Amino acid sequence: MSTLLSRGVGSTRPCYKKLIFKRIDRNKQFSTTCKQLSEQKGRSPKDIAPKNILELNKRGIFQDIYPAAAIGLPELLTSKKQCFYCGFDPTSESLHIGNFLSIMALLYCQRAGHEAMAVIGTSTAQAGDPSEHSKDRVTLSPNEINENAAKIASQIQLIVNNHANDIYDNRGKKNLPKFRILRNESWYNKLSSVDFVSKVCRKFRMGPMMDKKYIKDRLDGSNGLILAEFMYQVMQAYDWLHLHQEYKCSFQIGGVDQLGNINAGQQLIKKVNGKEVYGLLTPIVTTPAGEKLGKTAGNAVWLSPKKTSPFEFYQYFYRQPDSQVKKLLQYFTFLDLNTIEEIAENHAKQPGKRQAQRILATQVCKIVHGKSGLDSAERCSRALYGGQIEDLASLSDEEIGLTFDAAHISHLTLEPHTTVYDLCKTLKAIPTGGPGEHLIQQGGVRINGNVVDSPQQLLLSDVHVLKNDLTIVTVGKVKHHIVRWRLPRIEHSEDDPENTNSTDALR
Repeated sequence: MSTLLSRGVGSTRPCYKKLIFKRIDRNKQFSTTCKQLSEQKGRSPKDIAPKNILELNKRGIFQDIYPAAAIGLPELLTSKKQCFYCGFDPTSESLHIGNFLSIMALLYCQRAGHEAMAVIGTSTAQAGDPSEHSKDRVTLSPNEINENAAKIASQIQLIVNNHANDIYDNRGKKNLPKFRILRNESWYNKLSSVDFVSKVCRKFRMGPMMDKKYIKDRLDGSNGLILAEFMYQVMQAYDWLHLHQEYKCSFQIGGVDQLGNINAGQQLIKKVNGKEVYGLLTPIVTTPAGEKLGKTAGNAVWLSPKKTSPFEFYQYFYRQPDSQVKKLLQYFTFLDLNTIEEIAENHAKQPGKRQAQRILATQVCKIVHGKSGLDSAERCSRALYGGQIEDLASLSDEEIGLTFDAAHISHLTLEPHTTVYDLCKTLKAIPTGGPGEHLIQQGGVRINGNVVDSPQQLLLSDVHVLKNDLTIVTVGKVKHHIVRWRLPRIEHSEDDPENTNSTDALR
């Protein structure tokens, strides 16, 4: 274990030091405390003995602690059940995988015998978090915020349920502590503005507030900073104070970019209650190129199946480069570190099989989308990349709608003498003329997973149309076009081939 560093939070260029955790490693009371706890009377045999969750730094989930962890922190974590919380802004209708890392941290705390809380900032969202923004946030109406909050709460609850019912190995043997989902409007609606100013704002000094880097960046920028967003740090600080007083919550989880806001809460609680509390900081989830993932960056991988389908979600993790897989297995699964090391070693022997990526995609998709979502993602993957006709034919309307962009779904009528080239040309899936025909002849086009190499091959309703009236045309490896046929027309002896314009008939 390690003691995470103390930073000069007020400075404009905080000093980020390497994690060391050596003092906590030397704490010999950890195992003794756990043994004593197991012998305590009055605790149900199904209760989980509280554990030291700071070991999550070995997985990279906790990058830092603020303030620096005291020597007795492991004993505090193992002597009795603690409470951890993380806040989520309802500025979108869905969370993304950057937020998911914080949810994973909360679930790990729950598995370690501690209570966990997700707080949805329905009130703080009306002020707006200025960090990571160069100009004022777009103001949302109370109705929009409440609608977003309801959807986010459902997402979190689904993940919590998936974990408890399908992921947690000790279900039925050990009881997971409570996982609460709260909205901070429930306490702000009871607090008058005068009380907030006199009892909360009076505890803050302008100097330290102005000296935070994200505040200085905004003040020095051309757009400045509105008072509402400046007050966001005060409101978030009060959230923690309320949770500390109401639930004895001494730990807040948040990204390293939230250090300034976490510091504000830590200082407020110390002034009001004289207690030491801790912020546990998670790393920022990035692309392989080091770019931040999220709604602000415009490259979010969403937890909502309506914004990122289970198939797309699964494929995102399956397509991760080898350099990222081990880290993501540590972040987003409950596999122990020894198992992850074994997966990495086996993968290195046969990287072309992408077994590590498959395990990663399976584990994460099951947590976020449950068994049914994982089944759908795997079925769609087999259908598109495995060429299994039975999987293609079993795709439901919902799966088709979620898996494929609406722009790539065409509604057509199958007319007599329609060729493979006619269909591909109508779908604008290939170049016209000779280049398109050559692409087909070279095996670059598949219909329902089977290669077709003759541009003039006729489409037959009983061969190329699946039982769910679909045809999937794949060009290359990842470009798919879905054709939903209107009642396929059967060729009749009275049809005159010379008068049939197959391409026009498809349109």
